[in-house]
Amino acid sequence: MLIFYLLSLEEVYRWAKNGKRSEMSDFVAILFFFFLIFFFSKDILTSIMGAFSIYLWFGVLELKDYPVLNKILIISLVTYNIIFISGIISTVLGDPNVLETTFSFSFWIILGLGFILFGRKYIVIWRFMSPEYLTLFLYIIAWLVIVIINTISPLNIISQKALLFNSFSIWELFMNVYTMLIAINWMIYFISGPILDFMLGIKPLKDKRLLDLIDKVKLDVGIKGKVKVGIGNYPILNAMAYGSFFDKRIALIAEDYKLVPEDEVKGIVAHELAHTKGKHTLILTFITTGDLIFRMLFGIPATYYDYTFGDPQLPFVFYILLNLLIYVILFMFVRILEGKADQKTKRIGYAKELVKALYNLESFYATGREFGLNTMLLCEEKITKNNEILNYLDTADYINKSIIKPKRGSLVSNIINSHPLTYHRIAAILDDTLKPTKEMLLPFLCLKKSNQKYYAQLFDNARIKFKNIASEKFKEHFNIKDISAYMRNINRIELYKLEIDKDFMFKHKVTDEIVVGKLESVGFNDDVCEIDEYIVKEFKTNNKIHLNSSEYSKTQISLKENYFWKKEGTLNLIDIDIKSDQKKSAYVFLDENGNKIIKRIKKTKLPNSIASLQTFSNKDIFFNTKGETIILRCSNVEISKKFKDSKLFFESLPQNDESNKFQFKLKNLIIKPRNIYITISRKETGRNSESKIFEWLIEKQLRTYFYLKKPVNNLEIGYVQDIKLNFEKLKKSPDKGKSKESDFITIKNIFGKNQDIPYKSLEALSFEHITGVIQKKSEVSIFSKLGYVLLRKFKPEKIFYLNKV
Repeated sequence: MLIFYLLSLEEVYRWAKNGKRSEMSDFVAILFFFFLIFFFSKDILTSIMGAFSIYLWFGVLELKDYPVLNKILIISLVTYNIIFISGIISTVLGDPNVLETTFSFSFWIILGLGFILFGRKYIVIWRFMSPEYLTLFLYIIAWLVIVIINTISPLNIISQKALLFNSFSIWELFMNVYTMLIAINWMIYFISGPILDFMLGIKPLKDKRLLDLIDKVKLDVGIKGKVKVGIGNYPILNAMAYGSFFDKRIALIAEDYKLVPEDEVKGIVAHELAHTKGKHTLILTFITTGDLIFRMLFGIPATYYDYTFGDPQLPFVFYILLNLLIYVILFMFVRILEGKADQKTKRIGYAKELVKALYNLESFYATGREFGLNTMLLCEEKITKNNEILNYLDTADYINKSIIKPKRGSLVSNIINSHPLTYHRIAAILDDTLKPTKEMLLPFLCLKKSNQKYYAQLFDNARIKFKNIASEKFKEHFNIKDISAYMRNINRIELYKLEIDKDFMFKHKVTDEIVVGKLESVGFNDDVCEIDEYIVKEFKTNNKIHLNSSEYSKTQISLKENYFWKKEGTLNLIDIDIKSDQKKSAYVFLDENGNKIIKRIKKTKLPNSIASLQTFSNKDIFFNTKGETIILRCSNVEISKKFKDSKLFFESLPQNDESNKFQFKLKNLIIKPRNIYITISRKETGRNSESKIFEWLIEKQLRTYFYLKKPVNNLEIGYVQDIKLNFEKLKKSPDKGKSKESDFITIKNIFGKNQDIPYKSLEALSFEHITGVIQKKSEVSIFSKLGYVLLRKFKPEKIFYLNKV
């Protein structure tokens, strides 16, 4: 632990010396505070909460320019601090009840603060928020009533007594917390309709056009009785079914229901009415009742609150894990019901409409899809058409690629979610073989690579159908007739400017087929899911072939060039031996003595070639030093026989005030090729170097990504046209440089519009360049070096980093 503290102090020293935090500083800070608190408290939960609560204080201060994010962080800060302080009190008193009680109510602290800061929409726009969570709130209130009655009355309510291992009298059978909670569970089910309407601000829908449309869908679903239809005005398109079997209700959620496409209304309403037809809210009540009966049989505390106020034998951490396991199982049943509702919607002829609506809903969350919340939905500013287009493009690409090869992080996060993943839902709706039970298991099954490939092949027809539906939706929504022409208009080909005419190995994500050749060009399809098509000249046949970009991964190769390997040293790549059994395909190298060295492709991550480093010669590079990024000219790259002793020679650019020449050995540098990421400093001291970067970008006219301090419309893509900075005004007060003449950059975005961006709203910018970012190892903390070692191991193409640390 002492060594860790010393390393943490070294991180702080680097921060103070360089004037800028490292990439690992956040992680180091959390670990430092965790071990510091654990040294005194000896409690893991208190230490975790304390570490995050202290860390969040800094986060709230740093993100003060992001109003929505700042409020979300405040919610987390208050919650973590309350739990942390309770943990300290528990440690001092030697009584864990204080901590356990606070932890039990933490969810409601988060929900309550969110409601105070954002209103009802904080509850509604959470992707995974459903009526069940809100009825749970009523459930907790009723439980508190039981606790109060048990405390102030002579009644002795039994809790945590296992029915299987103890005898119960008739009185005890009825006067125990499990039976009471079961009764409350059913009472809430029966009265949930009007209460949820009140909590969510749902008003009766009076639009005759929509009511007629919903009534037609209701008849198609097979519902003959009355269904009350409500409307909630929130910045998202969704719907929900709730209420008891004799008080059927659905609510349409939309910012302006008059602008909602009718086909999508049909899709989402059909899905919710399928829940109603299947009495799924009733089934859910039976499921939660079953959970309570299971807990009663084994004497497991019914809720965190029973654990806190009871006399449990199970340690709190184990109770949390047991609860997590129970909820995973319960959510499996809920996902089956979602799958059944989707299948019912499909059977009555609304599959296409539902898929369109799901694509639309997924686009609302965009980059926040994995968290279930997009901060855009919490602010007043509306998304621009251009940013909406980017969201729809990204979402179509995400769904299409995820059907082929889902990311494991996405799969794991869904295990504790009540709804199936959108791409699995779409595949199940458009496929004729997948049943709801199997769909529910897909997040578990697809963690294995062989299963991913099996289901990618199984869903291939469904994926093709989705591509057609998504393209149709995209064209309708944005009035774009030809997607390929649109991509040419926004100069999408520039994304591949550093790859065209380079050699690549293309590997099919499903079949493992390998193609080796030169990327001659990139074509664009009239397909929103699969826009890019690689045009490749294959080496062995000399034929020109077309490859779908979403189906193939690509690795840049340099035949007849040298690569440096940690064990073997410098090797020359002479061939790629492709076998009929693709698992046996291999890279073929020659060592310095002419011996062949075979490396299986499946087990080898190919680093950057030495030739790619030599391309830096006589080109501009970006040098990170003392918290700033400066542009230098790499005048020469001298490759030594002992690769680690290779040298890079640098000199200042002609426009710089001074003319310095210096050199470094490669082993003393960290080089991150191609992707340039510049963080805009919060201090005016970095403005001079930043202004030179902007001037360089004006000269080079590179496509640049501008990240802004906003919850919505926070990304602009384009070309810098001009920069105006009044350094004197910035020095006096960085926040007061508001005049157009002193503090903005002008860009021409990829959609052809000129736009002024206030300098103070810039968070960072990124672009691609043939060279890269270089930094001296001596200016990097040990923790950061460890991070770079891991990056080199798992993604060697992202970095040149020699030696261990």
